[in-house]
Amino acid sequence: MSSAPAPVSTSIPLPVGRLVGVGAIIFFANAALLVLQLVAGRLLSPYIGSSLETWTSIIGVFLAGIALGNAFGGRLADRYPTPKTLAILLGVGAVAALWMLLFPQLLASNGAYKSIPLGPRIPILAAILCLPAGFVLSLLTPLAIKLGLPDVAHTGRVAGLIFALSTLGCLVGNYVTGFYLIPTFTVNALVLFSAGALVVLAMVALVVVKPSQSAPLDETEEDEVVPPDASADLNPHAFPDIRQAYLIVFLASFCGMTLELTASRVLAQYLGVSLFTWTGIIGVMLAGTALGNFTGGQLADRAARPSAKLSPRFFLATTLIGAAAVTVLLLVTMAVVSRSEVFDGWNPISQVMGWTFSMFFLPMFALGLVSPQVIRLAVPDVSRVGEVAGRVYAWSTAGAIVGTFAAGYVLLSTLGMYRTVLGAAFVLACSSFLVVNIWKDTQSAIRADDKTVGYNAAGAGSLLYLFSIVLGGIFGGFILTSRSSRDEGFVAQVESNYYTIKVNRERPDSPRLKLTLDHLVHSSVDPYDPEYLYYRHEHIQMEFLRLARTQADKPKALVIGGGGYTFPRYAMEMMPEAQVDVVEIDPMVTQVARDYLGLKDYPGLQAIHMDGRQFVAEKAQPGSYDLVIQDAVNDLSVPAHLMTKEYNDAVKASLKPGGAYLLTIIDSVAYGKLWKAAMATLTKTFPAENVVLLTAEEPEPAGTPDGAAWDRTRRVLVIYASDKPFSVDAVRDAVVGQAPIVRRGLWAAASVAIGAAQVPPPEISGPPPLLGLARYIDLVNTIEVPAARLKPYTDREPGVILTDQFCPIDNLMAEVFRQRYK
Repeated sequence: MSSAPAPVSTSIPLPVGRLVGVGAIIFFANAALLVLQLVAGRLLSPYIGSSLETWTSIIGVFLAGIALGNAFGGRLADRYPTPKTLAILLGVGAVAALWMLLFPQLLASNGAYKSIPLGPRIPILAAILCLPAGFVLSLLTPLAIKLGLPDVAHTGRVAGLIFALSTLGCLVGNYVTGFYLIPTFTVNALVLFSAGALVVLAMVALVVVKPSQSAPLDETEEDEVVPPDASADLNPHAFPDIRQAYLIVFLASFCGMTLELTASRVLAQYLGVSLFTWTGIIGVMLAGTALGNFTGGQLADRAARPSAKLSPRFFLATTLIGAAAVTVLLLVTMAVVSRSEVFDGWNPISQVMGWTFSMFFLPMFALGLVSPQVIRLAVPDVSRVGEVAGRVYAWSTAGAIVGTFAAGYVLLSTLGMYRTVLGAAFVLACSSFLVVNIWKDTQSAIRADDKTVGYNAAGAGSLLYLFSIVLGGIFGGFILTSRSSRDEGFVAQVESNYYTIKVNRERPDSPRLKLTLDHLVHSSVDPYDPEYLYYRHEHIQMEFLRLARTQADKPKALVIGGGGYTFPRYAMEMMPEAQVDVVEIDPMVTQVARDYLGLKDYPGLQAIHMDGRQFVAEKAQPGSYDLVIQDAVNDLSVPAHLMTKEYNDAVKASLKPGGAYLLTIIDSVAYGKLWKAAMATLTKTFPAENVVLLTAEEPEPAGTPDGAAWDRTRRVLVIYASDKPFSVDAVRDAVVGQAPIVRRGLWAAASVAIGAAQVPPPEISGPPPLLGLARYIDLVNTIEVPAARLKPYTDREPGVILTDQFCPIDNLMAEVFRQRYK
């Protein structure tokens, strides 16, 4: 009886044709699923903003749908393993995709959603929008494995192949959506495209995928299923408790998602945050996982052969310890790459790929090996492969969900990047004890050459040796990271949910501090002198606040993006009667400003921690602000939902008649596309003649070499928009008219301009010394870029209109990304 299972496990060849058909369907279905996931944030951002909570909720809901779909889909696959079932599920998936098109329109038709507080609103709306598609399309994977599996001997290969193809589908969906679909089509068009693709796949499933020659399991066949004792012979290395399998894949996926979120934080410090960095991270992660799934399936079936010298559980334990080893190696690779500057001569996109591949491919490949091996060990016979595969994949996805929330909300902000990586390595190494008791089995094998443990003494000793080395590396890493690195001028470093926040002295002998958010030096601050403004565009902002002061005794301003709070501090010192509301999405940025950058509690200053769009659209009182300043910029990106016509409409509604909107962007006039799109979009809300590009640096004449250099240089630009025409004379008059009030601040600007930072400021009561009043007027920072200077660039390529449906911000910044290292 013990010899009977062997022919059963090897007599049926793989159904290559059916595997190809099913694999292709899984590939394209998962590509459609990722398209839907990427556009979900754009669909919901008008109603819940685009914060960490937003994206964590969307990712979490999709993963929850995937987990539930795999768990339920396993039972469905074992009960109805036919191509017809596959076609029906694809059709229902198309309906779920269309729901993602319909639901935002229902939200837009009435404002009922505003009655739900923003905190609970984010996960509620994300669940309603995303859960149906995530659930239905995830029913496909266990069914595909069931349809492609002829017998239990091929479990590893088939499961690994299906997992690999589903991951490759996500990989293609990621690249195609990010680089082509979003900058080409509207969000609604992408949803319709996904729904149509699923309908086509449903027809393909009916026509192309042929049923198994041996009919699907029915009640008669269930009577012929191998009895329990025989199935145990089929898989003598099976887990004694299936919950061990679930826990292993849960922990492996937890660590995988933790590494993915950590990767974004690592690259942000060296390469900034952009579409290219995120696409590189996701692409390399998915590629490593896909290759790991495929290789793990091959390894699982080979290890289960009777001729294999070592147990499949030995290989799984080695995989987990190896994954821990390459995770620790990640930190070594990061140190080598950053110090050797090996990728610095490469173009920007190649740099991203070089960084991500060298650091994260091996860990994700090792983690991708786990699931097929676990499924091979967990499946007792082919009649239950759908249920087991579905549940294992469901628990794997559940681990990814927990890893997403844990890393996003807790680990990165409390432990930091390095300790989070080391913690993931420790979890992986310890997971090997769920497969084998390394210490006990090693001692047993050494003393008695015990063959019942499934591997020989040499193998057991090697595994213990490897585990010891990895564990030593992990604890060594914890010891090294406990000694905080101190760059030159180091003051503080804080990990928040959004940024790595660094505060450094500009020079050892200077009181001035630099605030760096990831890769961007966001602010230069003198904590002892709130009237010090390093960036010239902040002087423009202050001049417009002075202009507002001529119209209102207590001008009211809204600032989106706090950063180092340099402008709000300056405004409160120079004009204490003003009221300034600052909306900063990251509370830790505000706390760092209070702890290190000299931010005080001013009666007229209010810090609000939420998404800027949600504040403008739902919290700002209509017609309440004299000035709205948007200064929410990253190194290479701008929040897309803060650049659309719909957002501009909300800003205009918050302004008083004659109030001004100042939009800060970082771009190049010559080859940049963002400024053109921003100005073109603003003309759909404000009169076109009242949308003006401003700068604080006088452009050289267009026909001179210096003029061409000015055009090509990436710089801070300010776009003015209002229902009132711009007048530089009005700005000058406002500055001069308030000269007794603002003289000290202007003197600071003059000192910087003439290189005389140590010259004492004049007395407030006396006449302007040294420079004279005319010199003060010349130091007005607000300069209009002539329309004729911009016309050649807008004629060559007019700016696109940005809407909630079509806002390819990252793609508009692509040329800037390419040019930055030239």
